[in-house]
Amino acid sequence: MNYCNIIDKDLAKALMPKRSANSNKGTFGTILNFSGCKEYIGAAYLSSKSPLRTGAGLVELATPNYVKDKVASLCPDIIFAETNTYSYLDTIPKHLNFSKYSSLIIGCGLGNNKYTKKFIKEFTQAVKNIKAPIIYDADALNIIAEENITQLGTNAIITPHPGEMARLMEKEIGEIQSDREYYAIGAAKKYQAIAVLKGHHTIIATPDEQLFKDTAGTNALSKAGMGDVLTGIIAGLCAQGLNPKQAAVLGVYIHSQAGIYGETQKTPYGLMASDLIEFIPEGIRSIIM
Repeated sequence: MNYCNIIDKDLAKALMPKRSANSNKGTFGTILNFSGCKEYIGAAYLSSKSPLRTGAGLVELATPNYVKDKVASLCPDIIFAETNTYSYLDTIPKHLNFSKYSSLIIGCGLGNNKYTKKFIKEFTQAVKNIKAPIIYDADALNIIAEENITQLGTNAIITPHPGEMARLMEKEIGEIQSDREYYAIGAAKKYQAIAVLKGHHTIIATPDEQLFKDTAGTNALSKAGMGDVLTGIIAGLCAQGLNPKQAAVLGVYIHSQAGIYGETQKTPYGLMASDLIEFIPEGIRSIIM
């Protein structure tokens, strides 16, 4: 049995990125986010706005044109990459230079169809040598599992819920849940990535078998879209200079603390993912104050 580090305020505080007075938006990183389709507009919004609430300098959303129009009306702070596609992302825009980004997100509400499968295959080939952290979530994970893709880049983070982890590890959900730490480590080693197994007492595992657990949290986070917010938080921390392990550990803690504060305002019944974004600063305040 591997020793599991419990994430607490002291650990979180030690990981918080510092903010210099002599700074600009470029100081705090630029994120490229491949998310959203016409069925899942909200996922693109949630995963793009949450990094900004976490302290990132700029988020550039790469998404179909239909999604751009809707997200722009929801959050004017997000900018958009030119994708020249109306329905699905099916190829990487040739003008995008991955080296200029501090971190990347892929998968939130992307959709799972022949176009996005082609896109994920192309993307994982294109980022083999990219140094920027890449956070894979949702439909990207499902396609990775279906297509048996294991090379995700040198600084990858995967953020599966138990169902996605079951697909990634070719097991039943019940088996995953019976030994979450074991399967989190197994996924981290299989994909050579930081693995964040979401759920009650979220687990973070590294390929060298380090384990971290968040024992806080609340069932108020058991709603659609909460994972998109977590992905955005982790990407925002990577953009500010944390490495993938640090960002995953701190991101999970900020996410749960935001949920704890949010439920005091909205109740566990009423807290939504769009609400949670607005409580991220309170999650951070609980660490730094």
